[in-house]
Amino acid sequence: MSQKYADIIIDISHEAIDRTFQYIIPETLLDEIFIGSVVNVPFGRGNRLRQGYVIGISETPNWELDKMKEIAGITKGALPIYTQMIQLAEWIRDTYGSTMIQALKTVMPVKETVGKREPKIQAPQCEIPPVVEKLNPEQERLVREFQADYMQGIRRTYLLHGITGSGKTEVYIQAVRAVVKEGKAAILLIPEIALTYQTVARFQSYFGERVSVIHSKLSKGEKYREFMRAQNGETDVMIGPRSALFAPFSNLGLIILDEEHDNAYKSETNPKYHARETAIYRAKLANASCILGSATPSMESYAKAMDGTYRLWELTERAGEGNTAKVSIVDLREELRQGNRSILSNELYQKMQAAFERNEQVMLFINKRGYNSFVSCRKCGEAMKCPRCEVSLSLHGNGYLMCHYCGHIERKPTACPKCGSKLIGGYGTGTEKVEAEVKRCFPEIRTLRMDRDTTLRKGAHGDILSAFSRREADCLIGTQMIVKGHDFSNVTVVGIILADLTLFDSDFKASERTFDLLTQAAGRAGRGEKKGCVVIQTYKPEHYAIATAAEQDYKKFFELELAYRRILKYPPIYHMLAVLVMSKEPELADEIAACVCQAIKESIREADAERDGAVIGPGEAYISKINDVYRRVVYVKHLQYNVLQRAKEKSEQMFAEKYQDTDGSVQYDFNPMSMI
Repeated sequence: MSQKYADIIIDISHEAIDRTFQYIIPETLLDEIFIGSVVNVPFGRGNRLRQGYVIGISETPNWELDKMKEIAGITKGALPIYTQMIQLAEWIRDTYGSTMIQALKTVMPVKETVGKREPKIQAPQCEIPPVVEKLNPEQERLVREFQADYMQGIRRTYLLHGITGSGKTEVYIQAVRAVVKEGKAAILLIPEIALTYQTVARFQSYFGERVSVIHSKLSKGEKYREFMRAQNGETDVMIGPRSALFAPFSNLGLIILDEEHDNAYKSETNPKYHARETAIYRAKLANASCILGSATPSMESYAKAMDGTYRLWELTERAGEGNTAKVSIVDLREELRQGNRSILSNELYQKMQAAFERNEQVMLFINKRGYNSFVSCRKCGEAMKCPRCEVSLSLHGNGYLMCHYCGHIERKPTACPKCGSKLIGGYGTGTEKVEAEVKRCFPEIRTLRMDRDTTLRKGAHGDILSAFSRREADCLIGTQMIVKGHDFSNVTVVGIILADLTLFDSDFKASERTFDLLTQAAGRAGRGEKKGCVVIQTYKPEHYAIATAAEQDYKKFFELELAYRRILKYPPIYHMLAVLVMSKEPELADEIAACVCQAIKESIREADAERDGAVIGPGEAYISKINDVYRRVVYVKHLQYNVLQRAKEKSEQMFAEKYQDTDGSVQYDFNPMSMI
């Protein structure tokens, strides 16, 4: 038997060794090692055993045999990665600017087992809409088109734009049925862990035990078991947030992204991949179809549907007996003029009171957490900030201030540390403050609060939603996790406490994010037989994001927002690259950022493409320091995506030549979801 050699990526996330190393495959392991195997190899001068990933096998050595080392063994209990997943990792590395090892770790988030056998995951008891066997004409048309395409071998990316309550999930289920019938598997991505429970229960009503679930709250053993079920063909459907995209199906036929517009699909750590584009590429590798669904599609996806890149599907009517809720806008400036300083406007108060009298439920949405957003001095204006991160500290009900970036905690001061004034207090509105006001106005009603603080415990999401579904509470108060995809037939009133909280973020997507949240929130009311109403409270009722959300008019919003993006050269008209430079030394961060900017400008000049782009910076990031690390940023906008890719490559080359041995680092983010 001829000698064979393995090309191996070592499990060390450092750019200096972001390359393959060739090892001899021992004769005893020839039948056990293949592309995707996880192995142990001697590495470095001390021959310390390191874990590595086999990404290639050949019969030709690249070095003299006496200088090559042998593979020590196969890593026990590790999930192998397949050729397709290696190709996907290479694409992620090239597209999002990470090391190969970081990309490999991304596509194989579960890589080890544990000794303890974990119990099977059970979806909590919650309100599930009845199983639907007769689709309405709109749904039927889309399902038939998908089935016809699939049977003819046509693989597309479909954008399903359906108003809230239009029955997108039923279309997903029927599409999955068609794929499973052909012996294929499907992945359904959802943006929030809070959405997992109803979705799992609904799919289990169709597919029974052949449904798996994975999310961040599971233990290592639970994650390993669910991924092994997918690898062994014991499941047909994998449901979960972003990491579920990498379920090791060898027979993948369909990937679905529900709420495809959601920011949660964008990774905030290296590699900063977006699940939408990554799902489309994985589907291409697997010869699978991809469905993107939303009531408020992202600007990027809808633009691609308009130019024919994606196939546009539309659902314009609510399915079943639900009716579109009536939406009204309350001008909070007028409320103040009338002397109402409560969190609840007079109109919202009256509608809540009427709903409670009819034994109906209410949902109140606010896009903030904590009792007050921040603490500041009324005399000098000084805000209490984290000493390490330069962001405002959040005040919580226990009297402590917390930094939600690094976890720093301190007591609320009794006097201003800058001027000594006693006029110091909390400002803003959080979920706890809203709950306190609701209890003051309606002492007899039962409330539940759902935000980051109340969902830290494993299973807390499901417990809260199940209790509300069983009508053990009259009012659910929460952040954006309560407004996405939930289906509660007894909810007739939805109140949006402050619609402006996301409208004035330092972010080019602020209007889009506001429109999305308001539209999604409005969709929670009137999903059953009872009529629903929505009250949007705002200081800017004339803003087009708020006005079009109240009208539930996505196309009008898209046209107005697209005009704004075109004028200011933002996506989806222009492509955008954000380059983040980090160092513990502010002078070094400034120096690297300046060199990055210069390298990018030179690359654009070499491409003779200066006319169609713009370079902004370098400057301080939106948050200039986190955990004692200084942050600088450069933004690059251009009509041609390949120009940005070449600029990134030239920047990487410059950094490797000049700053490889420093504590500085550079991250690249194509088409960022927000300003860094």
